[in-house]
Amino acid sequence: MKKVFYGSLTLLVLTLIFLGAYNFAFKNNSNSPVAETGKNEAVIVPEAGEDSVAVSLVKNPINEPLLGAVMGGDEKVYYYSFDDKALKKATLEGKDKSVLLSNLPGEPSRIVWSPKRDKALLSIKLDGRNIWHTADLQTKSLVALKPEVTRVAWTNLGDKIFYLYTDPKNSERSLNIANPDGSSWKELAKLGARDAYLSAVPQSSSVSFWSRPNALEKTVLESVSSDGTGRKTLFGDGYGSDYLWSPDGEKIVMSGSSEKGGNTLSVSLLNKNGGEARSLALPTLVSKIVWSRDSAFLYYALPGGLPENATLPNDYFEKSLATKDTFWKMDIETGKKTRLLEPKDVAQSFDSTDLFLSSEEDALFFTDRQSGRLHRIDL
Repeated sequence: MKKVFYGSLTLLVLTLIFLGAYNFAFKNNSNSPVAETGKNEAVIVPEAGEDSVAVSLVKNPINEPLLGAVMGGDEKVYYYSFDDKALKKATLEGKDKSVLLSNLPGEPSRIVWSPKRDKALLSIKLDGRNIWHTADLQTKSLVALKPEVTRVAWTNLGDKIFYLYTDPKNSERSLNIANPDGSSWKELAKLGARDAYLSAVPQSSSVSFWSRPNALEKTVLESVSSDGTGRKTLFGDGYGSDYLWSPDGEKIVMSGSSEKGGNTLSVSLLNKNGGEARSLALPTLVSKIVWSRDSAFLYYALPGGLPENATLPNDYFEKSLATKDTFWKMDIETGKKTRLLEPKDVAQSFDSTDLFLSSEEDALFFTDRQSGRLHRIDL
């Protein structure tokens, strides 16, 4: 019995020594799932494949609130900085920032860059009114346009501007073309009381225009030549519609609803004449879409988190509803949709707008409506 007792005691002592050594070694091992970080504090490191800690693949290259971010032909991002109160540019990684124009008379609320990024149209609030200005970044000059100018767009060459003018005598609106400083203007079309969005038709001298999207009204898309001839209606069978031309000018994507006052939006594809309408089954807005350079793919954000009873697009813009976007790519020929990021790779919610691609299409950029900051997704 004594031999059994002493043998068991020896085994117990050896076991305790082993456990003590094991515990000492792994308590101080930085590769352990529980790594000590301080007194009575530990951080849990998840195993590979777990979703408990999200590591975002959405980068923030320019960490400052901005407006009107676009990419230039020199592979730089052009934007207005609210911190520096100036028009600036930076690399796609947010480096080598430089000021293009400062000492503006106020903060712009809208920016429309010229195709060559050598000029910009800025809507600046002065004396209680939003006044459009033309900024020339080469001469460092700023010229105010007439107060009655409400909507603007550049021609494809960037040598002239299209603009909407409201006659102060009768509130009638007209579509016009002029030099960037507003001189040598010419009326192209009478619009009555309509407030219209403007966009140059790619690969042409024409301009397209359509009523400000309203879920309670059908939105008619029209076009007219820059000499005022050939006005025609392209499409008008949709409520709250918005339009985006493809770079080759051969196609148009349209977001809208088939029902008056609807609470869902869907994207359709049209040809350049507004025909051959085909649903792409994308419940998103045109403001969350960008075309690929070859006009074959759409990169887009799919909004989530909107109230089921929201009237779209009105409530999204007028009530500043925030979405929780996911990011996708679609082949418009085959209809194949590819998710750009898995949900676990996005650490926060984004309400994206003003999407653009790098020239190699290896990065997608967008501005978050809530924070006003630029973000980047490497593709």
